Amino acid sequence: MHANNSVHLHQKLKSNIMKQLLFALILLLSGFNFIQAQESNPYEETTWNVIRERLFNGENSKAYRFEDDIRFQIKGEASKEDSVVIQDIISELKELIKIVDLKLVNEDGNFIINFLPENSGIKQKSNYRLHGVTINYTELWFSFNNDTSREKIKKEICYYIYRYLTRIFENNFQTTFYGGIFDQPFPEVMPLNAIDKDLILKLYSKDFYKHLKENTVNKFGYLYYLNLRFEPWIKKFTRALSIVLVIAGFLYLLSGKKRKRSTTFLNYLIRGFQVLLWILASYLLLTLPDSIPFRLVSNMWVLLVAQALEVLVVGIVSIFLMFLLEHLFLKRISNFFYQQVFVLFNTFLSILFCYFFMSLPFFYFNLSGPPASVDYSQLFNPSMIFNYSIIAFLRVLYNFLEYKMQSIVNQKDVELAKMKELKNQAELNALHSRINPHFLYNSLNSIAELAHINPDKTENMAVALSELFRYSINKENKTFVTVEEELEMVKKYLEIEKTRFAEKLNYTITVDETAKEKLIPKFLIQPLAENAVKHGLSKNTATGKISIEVKQLENDLVIAIFDNGPDFPDEPVSGYGLQNLYDKLEILYGKQATIYWENGNNKHFRIIIKNQF
Repeated sequence: MHANNSVHLHQKLKSNIMKQLLFALILLLSGFNFIQAQESNPYEETTWNVIRERLFNGENSKAYRFEDDIRFQIKGEASKEDSVVIQDIISELKELIKIVDLKLVNEDGNFIINFLPENSGIKQKSNYRLHGVTINYTELWFSFNNDTSREKIKKEICYYIYRYLTRIFENNFQTTFYGGIFDQPFPEVMPLNAIDKDLILKLYSKDFYKHLKENTVNKFGYLYYLNLRFEPWIKKFTRALSIVLVIAGFLYLLSGKKRKRSTTFLNYLIRGFQVLLWILASYLLLTLPDSIPFRLVSNMWVLLVAQALEVLVVGIVSIFLMFLLEHLFLKRISNFFYQQVFVLFNTFLSILFCYFFMSLPFFYFNLSGPPASVDYSQLFNPSMIFNYSIIAFLRVLYNFLEYKMQSIVNQKDVELAKMKELKNQAELNALHSRINPHFLYNSLNSIAELAHINPDKTENMAVALSELFRYSINKENKTFVTVEEELEMVKKYLEIEKTRFAEKLNYTITVDETAKEKLIPKFLIQPLAENAVKHGLSKNTATGKISIEVKQLENDLVIAIFDNGPDFPDEPVSGYGLQNLYDKLEILYGKQATIYWENGNNKHFRIIIKNQF
């Protein structure tokens, strides 16, 4: 039993040792591969950084290079040693350039190397012929002293041949100083090194753009790669998007709730912050192509956040300042044109003032010399002045568009009001035309009944009727009359009916002094008095009593007609000739006028017109 346990323990120990050895072997192989990869090309990343920064400048989507065979041709007073130098350089380049052939020709060359006499006055000169990003022709001129060493001649010729196999741009971000010929402006400074050769090897490889994309995306992301290769298109796209954003902002603000002339600070701040967010979004879009390359020296998103904070802080402080100045001075200017001139300069100068004073601490902090030598013009640049001018101009343009839109809306409102007034007048005239024949019909029937009974009363009644219609004709073009005028006409009507009914009709009219001059619609009270006579008195065997009261009840005008006739039906409007009255009040007052009726001992009709006092 003990022997079996010892064997089992020995096998388990052996298994653990084998696992540890296998793991160590894997680590050793991985490290060896990594070291081998590093040793195979230890300057891989440096080369790609040089390519990204020195061969692309934001305008070219491809690097400049020869796409056809490179035919070197020597011209001028070249010595045998000079020819040997050129042949050596060509032999070195053949090991690096794989997509085109290199050869030395006697004629029809596209890479010309001229050797000039010593006293020609020219030390070195060069010339390009380009077709897009393709180099079609290059020509170099050299002039060396007789005492110049072969090594120095080769070094200088090599320097210019390598540089003119492509096109070099300025090192804008100064992150790729590696000490090679693509870094140095003069051939005397540094000789050709391995990174220079690696750059030409990569540039003239078949899969150059594929490897460029892989390395750039892995290191900096796809956005950086797109900006590197297609910056002009990225800029066009961001500009177009910024314009769309500005137009959308305009439409949003113009379609929103119209501002009152007296704007509170809170409303001003809210509207200003909305505009500020649009400006911020447009600004970040415009500067995005310029911010992306900063991934080489800092974090792009940190830069964007810093720019956003700068815009927000300057913008919010500017809004406060603009509101203060406009609150103090804008209300004193009545002319719209001069108001907008003030807004233009106020907007521009407020933003400029805030930017200047908020930038001063950072400006002083970054000074390398004494404060007395400060050049404050460094705080401003034409692009910034132009941007602030555009913001001020867009604000004035928005105010102008809003003003024109509001003017059009106001004009349409006036036209609609006139049309509504004409429509209401036509409807009222139609109602009056229905009232007058109705009243005339009843009055003529009364006169006809009296003609055989009492000629004197008939005459009085006819005269009163003519006066009643004279009133109607004289007020024909008026929609409103005073309460006193309306009651005078009602009194004439009741006198006509009293002539007809004699002692069977008694009436009283009372009116508050404060109500006499109030305006009411023409023929408002008369139909109520007529209904009191027709449906109340004519069906009453006892003496009919009609009482008309017009009084002020707080801010309302109350008109009431009492009679002692039979009760109203459930819906007295139908068949009582009062539909016209309802229509008239609806047209003229809407919900500000109401009609009530009440049966019983206090039977009456009551009209309440609100807010007349």
